[in-house]
Amino acid sequence: MLSPTLEAEFKRYAIGEKVRRLRLKKSMGLVELGRHTDLSPALLSKIERGRLVPTLPTLTRIALV
Repeated sequence: MLSPTLEAEFKRYAIGEKVRRLRLKKSMGLVELGRHTDLSPALLSKIERGRLVPTLPTLTRIALV
């Protein structure tokens, strides 16, 4: 569970929405992104749905794909 402050900031930057939009723009599924980043599709889904705040190293791995 996120604190109200973190939840508000996470929504403000819309990180999950941006990750999803870019992934779909590349016609890539969660499983394929997971293979390229060594992250589980479940974790990636949580990030996209705003249920998990990603760490900077995790965001870097996603961004490099």
